[in-house]
Amino acid sequence: MNQFNYISPKNKEEALRILKEERVKACIVAGCSNVLPDIRDKNLTLKFLVDISDIEELRGINKKKDKICIGPLTTIAELINSELILKESKVLIQAAEQFADPLVRNSATIGGNLVTASPAADMAVPLLTLDALIEIESVGQKREVKLRDFFLEPGKTVLQDDEMIVGIEFEQSDINKNGYFIKLGQRKAMAIAIASLAVNLEVRQNKITRIRIAAGSVAPTPIRLTTAEEFLKDKEINNKLVEEAMDRVREEVEPISDIRASIDYRRYVSGILFKRAFKKLTNYPIDQLIGEKIIKKL
Repeated sequence: MNQFNYISPKNKEEALRILKEERVKACIVAGCSNVLPDIRDKNLTLKFLVDISDIEELRGINKKKDKICIGPLTTIAELINSELILKESKVLIQAAEQFADPLVRNSATIGGNLVTASPAADMAVPLLTLDALIEIESVGQKREVKLRDFFLEPGKTVLQDDEMIVGIEFEQSDINKNGYFIKLGQRKAMAIAIASLAVNLEVRQNKITRIRIAAGSVAPTPIRLTTAEEFLKDKEINNKLVEEAMDRVREEVEPISDIRASIDYRRYVSGILFKRAFKKLTNYPIDQLIGEKIIKKL
Protein backbone atom coordinates (compact mmCIF):
# COMPACT_ATOMS: atom_id res chain seq x y z
CA MET A 1 0.00 0.00 0.00
CA ASN A 2 1.27 3.47 -0.89
CA GLN A 3 2.02 5.91 1.93
CA PHE A 4 -0.15 8.99 2.35
CA ASN A 5 -0.76 11.84 4.78
CA TYR A 6 -3.87 11.92 6.94
CA ILE A 7 -5.70 15.23 7.49
CA SER A 8 -8.80 15.79 9.63
CA PRO A 9 -10.35 19.20 8.87
CA LYS A 10 -12.64 20.61 11.55
CA ASN A 11 -15.10 22.33 9.25
CA LYS A 12 -16.43 22.27 5.70
CA GLU A 13 -14.48 25.34 4.59
CA GLU A 14 -11.16 23.79 5.61
CA ALA A 15 -11.99 20.57 3.79
CA LEU A 16 -12.89 22.44 0.60
CA ARG A 17 -9.70 24.49 0.79
CA ILE A 18 -7.61 21.31 0.99
CA LEU A 19 -9.44 19.84 -2.00
CA LYS A 20 -8.82 23.01 -4.00
CA GLU A 21 -5.10 23.04 -3.19
CA GLU A 22 -4.41 19.33 -3.65
CA ARG A 23 -7.11 18.25 -6.14
CA VAL A 24 -6.20 14.84 -7.63
CA LYS A 25 -3.73 14.15 -4.81
CA ALA A 26 -6.44 14.22 -2.13
CA CYS A 27 -9.28 11.83 -1.38
CA ILE A 28 -12.17 12.41 1.03
CA VAL A 29 -12.94 9.64 3.52
CA ALA A 30 -15.45 9.17 6.33
CA GLY A 31 -16.71 5.63 6.92
CA CYS A 32 -13.79 4.12 4.93
CA SER A 33 -15.80 1.01 4.03
CA ASN A 34 -14.77 1.37 0.36
CA VAL A 35 -11.81 3.75 0.13
CA LEU A 36 -9.20 1.80 2.10
CA PRO A 37 -9.84 -1.48 0.24
CA ASP A 38 -9.59 0.45 -3.05
CA ILE A 39 -6.26 2.01 -2.03
CA ARG A 40 -4.92 -1.44 -1.21
CA ASP A 41 -6.37 -3.45 -4.08
CA LYS A 42 -6.16 -0.88 -6.88
CA ASN A 43 -2.80 0.56 -5.78
CA LEU A 44 -4.15 4.12 -5.85
CA THR A 45 -1.58 6.89 -5.53
CA LEU A 46 -2.66 9.61 -3.12
CA LYS A 47 -0.87 12.29 -1.14
CA PHE A 48 -3.65 13.03 1.35
CA LEU A 49 -6.60 11.27 2.92
CA VAL A 50 -8.98 14.00 4.03
CA ASP A 51 -11.10 12.60 6.87
CA ILE A 52 -14.27 14.70 7.12
CA SER A 53 -15.94 12.56 9.80
CA ASP A 54 -15.60 15.31 12.45
CA ILE A 55 -17.54 17.89 10.43
CA GLU A 56 -20.87 17.91 12.26
CA GLU A 57 -22.63 20.21 9.78
CA LEU A 58 -22.44 17.36 7.24
CA ARG A 59 -24.39 15.02 9.52
CA GLY A 60 -28.03 14.70 10.39
CA ILE A 61 -31.54 14.35 9.01
CA ASN A 62 -34.01 17.21 9.13
CA LYS A 63 -36.94 18.83 7.41
CA LYS A 64 -36.71 22.22 5.67
CA LYS A 65 -40.05 23.49 4.42
CA ASP A 66 -41.31 20.69 2.16
CA LYS A 67 -37.97 18.89 1.76
CA ILE A 68 -36.23 16.12 3.70
CA CYS A 69 -32.51 16.90 3.99
CA ILE A 70 -29.83 14.32 4.76
CA GLY A 71 -26.21 15.13 5.51
CA PRO A 72 -23.71 13.06 3.50
CA LEU A 73 -22.02 11.85 6.71
CA THR A 74 -25.26 10.35 8.00
CA THR A 75 -24.62 6.66 8.58
CA ILE A 76 -26.83 3.90 7.27
CA ALA A 77 -27.69 2.96 10.86
CA GLU A 78 -28.82 6.54 11.55
CA LEU A 79 -31.16 6.36 8.56
CA ILE A 80 -32.72 3.17 9.93
CA ASN A 81 -33.28 4.78 13.33
CA SER A 82 -34.72 8.03 11.99
CA GLU A 83 -38.42 8.56 12.75
CA LEU A 84 -38.55 11.26 10.07
CA ILE A 85 -37.23 8.91 7.37
CA LEU A 86 -39.58 6.15 8.55
CA LYS A 87 -42.52 8.52 8.16
CA GLU A 88 -41.50 10.12 4.86
CA SER A 89 -39.67 7.35 2.98
CA LYS A 90 -40.04 3.70 3.91
CA VAL A 91 -38.20 2.73 0.71
CA LEU A 92 -35.02 4.30 2.08
CA ILE A 93 -35.39 2.40 5.36
CA GLN A 94 -35.91 -0.87 3.50
CA ALA A 95 -32.72 -0.40 1.49
CA ALA A 96 -30.75 0.63 4.57
CA GLU A 97 -31.88 -2.48 6.46
CA GLN A 98 -30.49 -4.68 3.66
CA PHE A 99 -27.19 -2.80 3.48
CA ALA A 100 -24.15 -4.96 4.38
CA ASP A 101 -24.31 -5.91 8.09
CA PRO A 102 -24.90 -4.04 11.39
CA LEU A 103 -21.20 -3.33 11.92
CA VAL A 104 -20.75 -1.75 8.49
CA ARG A 105 -24.05 0.14 8.78
CA ASN A 106 -22.69 1.89 11.87
CA SER A 107 -19.78 3.38 9.93
CA ALA A 108 -20.76 3.51 6.24
CA THR A 109 -22.27 6.83 5.16
CA ILE A 110 -24.96 7.60 2.64
CA GLY A 111 -22.70 10.09 0.85
CA GLY A 112 -19.90 7.57 0.63
CA ASN A 113 -22.22 4.98 -0.89
CA LEU A 114 -23.15 7.44 -3.63
CA VAL A 115 -19.69 8.77 -4.53
CA THR A 116 -18.31 5.26 -5.09
CA ALA A 117 -20.67 5.14 -8.08
CA SER A 118 -20.94 1.37 -7.91
CA PRO A 119 -23.59 -0.18 -10.17
CA ALA A 120 -24.68 -2.06 -7.04
CA ALA A 121 -24.86 0.96 -4.68
CA ASP A 122 -27.80 0.01 -2.45
CA MET A 123 -28.75 3.52 -1.33
CA ALA A 124 -28.69 5.00 -4.83
CA VAL A 125 -31.64 2.92 -6.00
CA PRO A 126 -34.28 4.20 -3.53
CA LEU A 127 -32.87 7.72 -3.73
CA LEU A 128 -33.47 7.60 -7.49
CA THR A 129 -37.14 6.75 -6.97
CA LEU A 130 -37.33 9.60 -4.46
CA ASP A 131 -36.05 11.88 -7.26
CA ALA A 132 -33.28 13.02 -4.92
CA LEU A 133 -31.19 16.13 -5.44
CA ILE A 134 -27.46 16.24 -4.63
CA GLU A 135 -25.99 19.46 -3.21
CA ILE A 136 -22.36 19.98 -4.25
CA GLU A 137 -19.82 22.57 -3.10
CA SER A 138 -16.31 23.75 -3.90
CA VAL A 139 -14.55 26.88 -2.66
CA GLY A 140 -16.88 29.79 -3.46
CA GLN A 141 -19.27 27.73 -5.58
CA LYS A 142 -22.43 25.68 -5.05
CA ARG A 143 -24.49 23.63 -7.46
CA GLU A 144 -27.30 21.09 -7.40
CA VAL A 145 -27.54 17.94 -9.52
CA LYS A 146 -30.37 15.45 -9.81
CA LEU A 147 -29.18 12.04 -8.66
CA ARG A 148 -30.24 10.54 -11.99
CA ASP A 149 -27.61 12.82 -13.62
CA PHE A 150 -24.95 12.28 -10.94
CA PHE A 151 -23.50 8.95 -12.12
CA LEU A 152 -21.43 8.91 -15.32
CA GLU A 153 -19.97 5.40 -15.41
CA PRO A 154 -18.83 2.75 -12.93
CA GLY A 155 -16.73 4.50 -10.29
CA LYS A 156 -17.21 7.98 -11.79
CA THR A 157 -19.60 10.82 -10.96
CA VAL A 158 -19.98 14.45 -11.98
CA LEU A 159 -17.94 15.54 -8.93
CA GLN A 160 -14.82 17.52 -9.82
CA ASP A 161 -11.58 17.00 -7.89
CA ASP A 162 -12.21 20.11 -5.77
CA GLU A 163 -15.88 19.35 -5.01
CA MET A 164 -17.71 17.33 -2.40
CA ILE A 165 -21.29 16.41 -1.57
CA VAL A 166 -22.70 18.61 1.20
CA GLY A 167 -26.33 17.48 1.16
CA ILE A 168 -28.93 15.09 -0.20
CA GLU A 169 -32.58 16.08 -0.33
CA PHE A 170 -35.94 14.91 -1.61
CA GLU A 171 -39.46 16.30 -1.50
CA GLN A 172 -41.95 15.52 1.23
CA SER A 173 -44.78 14.03 -0.85
CA ASP A 174 -47.32 11.21 -0.98
CA ILE A 175 -45.46 9.35 -3.73
CA ASN A 176 -42.24 9.37 -1.70
CA LYS A 177 -44.05 7.84 1.27
CA ASN A 178 -45.32 4.93 -0.80
CA GLY A 179 -42.28 2.96 -1.95
CA TYR A 180 -40.73 -0.48 -1.82
CA PHE A 181 -37.15 -1.73 -2.23
CA ILE A 182 -36.22 -5.31 -3.04
CA LYS A 183 -32.77 -6.84 -3.47
CA LEU A 184 -31.52 -10.20 -4.68
CA GLY A 185 -28.13 -11.36 -3.41
CA GLN A 186 -26.31 -14.63 -2.92
CA ARG A 187 -26.79 -14.38 0.84
CA LYS A 188 -28.74 -12.25 3.32
CA ALA A 189 -25.85 -10.27 4.84
CA MET A 190 -22.82 -8.59 3.22
CA ALA A 191 -24.18 -9.39 -0.23
CA ILE A 192 -23.41 -7.33 -3.31
CA ALA A 193 -26.70 -7.26 -5.19
CA ILE A 194 -27.23 -9.51 -8.18
CA ALA A 195 -30.06 -7.11 -8.91
CA SER A 196 -32.03 -4.58 -6.90
CA LEU A 197 -35.10 -2.52 -7.66
CA ALA A 198 -37.23 0.18 -6.06
CA VAL A 199 -40.67 1.51 -6.92
CA ASN A 200 -42.51 4.58 -5.66
CA LEU A 201 -46.04 5.18 -6.88
CA GLU A 202 -49.43 6.80 -6.46
CA VAL A 203 -52.62 4.93 -7.34
CA ARG A 204 -56.12 6.42 -7.52
CA GLN A 205 -59.20 4.34 -8.30
CA ASN A 206 -57.02 1.49 -9.59
CA LYS A 207 -55.18 3.84 -11.98
CA ILE A 208 -51.45 4.65 -11.72
CA THR A 209 -51.17 8.43 -11.48
CA ARG A 210 -47.43 8.69 -10.71
CA ILE A 211 -44.66 6.10 -10.69
CA ARG A 212 -40.88 6.00 -10.44
CA ILE A 213 -38.79 2.86 -10.94
CA ALA A 214 -35.04 2.45 -10.39
CA ALA A 215 -32.68 -0.50 -10.51
CA GLY A 216 -29.17 -1.44 -9.44
CA SER A 217 -26.61 -4.03 -10.60
CA VAL A 218 -28.32 -4.25 -14.00
CA ALA A 219 -26.58 -1.37 -15.83
CA PRO A 220 -23.22 0.45 -15.72
CA THR A 221 -24.67 2.69 -12.99
CA PRO A 222 -27.85 2.69 -10.88
CA ILE A 223 -30.60 3.88 -13.24
CA ARG A 224 -34.14 5.21 -13.45
CA LEU A 225 -36.31 3.11 -15.77
CA THR A 226 -38.11 6.02 -17.38
CA THR A 227 -39.44 4.10 -20.38
CA ALA A 228 -41.22 1.64 -18.10
CA GLU A 229 -42.49 4.55 -16.00
CA GLU A 230 -44.02 6.29 -19.01
CA PHE A 231 -45.62 3.05 -20.15
CA LEU A 232 -47.36 2.57 -16.78
CA LYS A 233 -48.48 6.13 -16.16
CA ASP A 234 -52.26 6.75 -16.27
CA LYS A 235 -53.05 3.07 -16.88
CA GLU A 236 -55.46 0.85 -14.93
CA ILE A 237 -53.87 -2.01 -13.03
CA ASN A 238 -54.47 -5.54 -14.31
CA ASN A 239 -52.48 -8.71 -14.90
CA LYS A 240 -51.82 -7.92 -18.56
CA LEU A 241 -50.42 -4.50 -17.68
CA VAL A 242 -48.08 -5.98 -15.08
CA GLU A 243 -46.81 -8.59 -17.53
CA GLU A 244 -46.16 -5.94 -20.19
CA ALA A 245 -44.45 -3.71 -17.62
CA MET A 246 -42.15 -6.58 -16.67
CA ASP A 247 -41.14 -6.84 -20.31
CA ARG A 248 -40.47 -3.08 -20.46
CA VAL A 249 -38.27 -3.30 -17.37
CA ARG A 250 -36.30 -6.17 -18.91
CA GLU A 251 -35.85 -4.26 -22.16
CA GLU A 252 -34.57 -1.15 -20.40
CA VAL A 253 -31.89 -2.68 -18.16
CA GLU A 254 -28.34 -3.17 -19.47
CA PRO A 255 -26.82 -5.98 -17.39
CA ILE A 256 -23.49 -7.73 -17.69
CA SER A 257 -22.34 -11.24 -16.85
CA ASP A 258 -19.96 -11.64 -13.91
CA ILE A 259 -19.17 -14.14 -11.16
CA ARG A 260 -22.53 -13.49 -9.49
CA ALA A 261 -24.95 -13.86 -12.40
CA SER A 262 -25.39 -13.90 -16.17
CA ILE A 263 -26.88 -11.21 -18.40
CA ASP A 264 -29.99 -13.33 -19.04
CA TYR A 265 -30.53 -14.06 -15.36
CA ARG A 266 -30.21 -10.42 -14.32
CA ARG A 267 -32.57 -9.30 -17.08
CA TYR A 268 -35.12 -11.93 -16.10
CA VAL A 269 -34.86 -11.21 -12.38
CA SER A 270 -35.36 -7.47 -12.93
CA GLY A 271 -38.88 -8.17 -14.16
CA ILE A 272 -39.62 -10.45 -11.22
CA LEU A 273 -38.37 -7.88 -8.72
CA PHE A 274 -40.60 -5.26 -10.32
CA LYS A 275 -43.63 -7.54 -10.07
CA ARG A 276 -42.99 -8.29 -6.41
CA ALA A 277 -42.46 -4.64 -5.51
CA PHE A 278 -45.53 -3.57 -7.47
CA LYS A 279 -47.68 -6.23 -5.83
CA LYS A 280 -46.45 -5.21 -2.38
CA LEU A 281 -47.35 -1.57 -2.98
CA THR A 282 -50.74 -2.07 -4.64
CA ASN A 283 -51.99 -5.29 -2.98
CA TYR A 284 -53.31 -6.20 -6.42
CA PRO A 285 -53.81 -10.00 -6.75
CA ILE A 286 -51.25 -10.49 -9.52
CA ASP A 287 -51.14 -13.99 -11.00
CA GLN A 288 -48.12 -15.72 -9.46
CA LEU A 289 -47.04 -17.21 -12.80
CA ILE A 290 -47.12 -13.99 -14.80
CA GLY A 291 -43.76 -13.27 -16.38
CA GLU A 292 -42.01 -16.20 -14.69
CA LYS A 293 -40.06 -19.07 -16.17
CA ILE A 294 -37.18 -21.33 -15.24
CA ILE A 295 -33.78 -19.86 -16.01
CA LYS A 296 -30.25 -20.71 -14.94
CA LYS A 297 -28.60 -18.28 -12.57
CA LEU A 298 -25.16 -18.47 -14.17
